Amino acid sequence: MKWFVLLLLYTNLIKQGQSKNDQNFPFRNISLDWSVRVDDLVSRLTPHEIIDQMAYGGGWNEGVTPPIARLNIKPYSWGTECLRGDVSENSTGFPQAINLASTWNKQLVKAVANATAYEVHAHYNRYQQEGLYGVHRGLSCFSPVINIMRHPLWGRNQETYGECPYLSGMFAIHFVRGLQGPSSARYLNTNAGCKHFDVHNGPENIPESRFSFDAHLSEFDWRSTFLPAFHACVNAGSYGIMCSYNSINGIPSCANNRLLTDILRTGMNFTGYVIADDDALISIHTSHHYVDTNEEAAIVALQAGVNLELSDSPGATMFELLHQAYDEGKIDAEILIERVKPLMYTRMRLGEFDPIEMNDYNKISMDVIQSDLHRNLARQTTLQSFVLLKNQEDLLPIRNRKQFPNVLFLGPMSNNPVQQYGDYSPIVNAYYVTTPLSSLQDSFFNTSYNEACLDGARCLQYNQTDTINYLKDNYFDLIILSLGTGQDIESEGNDRATMDLPNNQSQLLEDVLRTLEGRKTKILLFIISGTPLDIQLAQESNQIQAILHLGFGAQELGEALRLAIIDDGISKFGRLPYTWPKKLSDLPGDITRYDMTSGFTYRYSNVEPLYRFGYGLSYSSFFYYDLSFNATNIQPGDGLTIYFTIKNTGDRISDEIVQVYLSIHLKNTSLSNVSRAQLVDFERLSDINPSEIILYQTIISREQMAVYIDGKGFLIVPATLEFKIGDFIQPYLSGNVTIDGEFYYAGQYISYAST
Repeated sequence: MKWFVLLLLYTNLIKQGQSKNDQNFPFRNISLDWSVRVDDLVSRLTPHEIIDQMAYGGGWNEGVTPPIARLNIKPYSWGTECLRGDVSENSTGFPQAINLASTWNKQLVKAVANATAYEVHAHYNRYQQEGLYGVHRGLSCFSPVINIMRHPLWGRNQETYGECPYLSGMFAIHFVRGLQGPSSARYLNTNAGCKHFDVHNGPENIPESRFSFDAHLSEFDWRSTFLPAFHACVNAGSYGIMCSYNSINGIPSCANNRLLTDILRTGMNFTGYVIADDDALISIHTSHHYVDTNEEAAIVALQAGVNLELSDSPGATMFELLHQAYDEGKIDAEILIERVKPLMYTRMRLGEFDPIEMNDYNKISMDVIQSDLHRNLARQTTLQSFVLLKNQEDLLPIRNRKQFPNVLFLGPMSNNPVQQYGDYSPIVNAYYVTTPLSSLQDSFFNTSYNEACLDGARCLQYNQTDTINYLKDNYFDLIILSLGTGQDIESEGNDRATMDLPNNQSQLLEDVLRTLEGRKTKILLFIISGTPLDIQLAQESNQIQAILHLGFGAQELGEALRLAIIDDGISKFGRLPYTWPKKLSDLPGDITRYDMTSGFTYRYSNVEPLYRFGYGLSYSSFFYYDLSFNATNIQPGDGLTIYFTIKNTGDRISDEIVQVYLSIHLKNTSLSNVSRAQLVDFERLSDINPSEIILYQTIISREQMAVYIDGKGFLIVPATLEFKIGDFIQPYLSGNVTIDGEFYYAGQYISYAST
């Protein structure tokens, strides 16, 4: 009840004009340096006020920081989700994060983040005008998610940017900058909070709980796979980092001094705030059993480097126990002052303590929500995120719709708008949502619809006999079969047990192929999911001419689909940001295994997948030639530039996605654990005309040539650098550069990604 009493007191003081001379406090003096203002503000807080400011990072509706009426400081809402749109009500629904990664378009991802920030700020401005505080009503984002997609069964793969540390790091940089706005600006639009730090890549609930899971991994895997994207996030200027539920080699992340202080603050030079994931602090005691009491959990998290707590209820707020710990002398005021400063600095840079008219972001109105600009951005992003997996006999695009007079839309994802959003979606006005059925049915003369599964994607209620008879009794020229998952099947807290299509969807696919065998019916398969499914049967079947992976395209899925495949179609397909295995047994272990070098991801796997990392077709073809380097023999630490030429040799205007891979062959054969291949550059080239020639060049950074050596850090050592352009398995171009000479020290922690 203390929170409500403080809020009432604050409200009454403002109504009575009793804010005293708060404008004369130095922390409100806009001419002073930020650090001076922060120091002044914090100096005016009692230790117990500081604790309350740290204990309420959100998690439930009233879980916001209490006001400080005597300083005219308002409550603040830390907990806002900005994964790909404002999770608050009435927002534009951009495609899921894994779709953003499938675009391989850095500037587009930045634009989505920026549009999201504008909508978050629009909601914030309205809430401020109405005096409303609570979850999803602030300017501090728990986004982006930059964990590495390591195993296809993890329920949260869809929230990530895929399996590559470099790809994830590049998108982290652009998303952070899109959310926060220009680094030179006085104010942030919103502030980013990269999560979940660290080694948080499953499981959620199968075979054990994320709240107690202990990830065991080598120093090499930690530094080479799981830390680089977060280093990129820090380099991009993110104000927040969220520590994760799991333990790392026996120590809970949010109690891990090495992780939060030695690595994050000292090794990566992070100066922002660390927020504990929802109920992660209570789990230090109750699930990990790392300490004996909840109070000890609060103290060890504080000492490790946590600044702010996110919890699910007032009773689960461990930092409230710091009041008694302080009174008993178990913690001192100095550590509280140190921990609260990044919080107040963030709020200050968001403009909270400056005159409202100084900040142009405060002028953003609700008109930006579902504006033409934002809906078009969502549509274009979704369009570029589709991955064309198969296009036998050039079924797509469907230029002559008259050849398909009778079309059947079949399957549980044909018209399932909610399940095409994916997890952490904005609450979207149904008026703006389009599905495969709603957008494509008018493109054909005669259409039918049969969802087959009466309970949607779960497909537990599948009337096999009726479906088979329906297919036997009716003739269709084209069947558009839509299968997949949705957040009912994969989501936070919800891992998949297998890679199979959900329940009876596998049987539906088999029934369609068996029943139509011998007919001339064409089959177009849409897959709506965040991660790979076992569709080997569909890939190998000649009855299925085309497969298009739609991911979770959200509100614009249907309209983007119409643009992509009807009439001439728009050749703007994406590429897979992860490896798509043929079957689950092709992986080197289950979801609890973190030994990356045993064969996880394209960087270490030697098993032929169904679709490789970076795979995707287009409506055109491209020729790569004239590969050259600024030097073919370099010293450790030297720069390197690559040049080559690309030509559109097809008859269609098309996008092309350039991919450059590096394999490092060390001359010292006693060193091991070097990845099989590593993406070191990518770029989406847009709207290339037939016969158009593009001269391309890229600079390879020192960090990208470095390998981690236990006890020494990342070094550039004598090696042969083998570059593969376009594909790391069957490249369009390949060439070598030799490194000779003494080693070059690149650092203890690297990001791979840079701009």
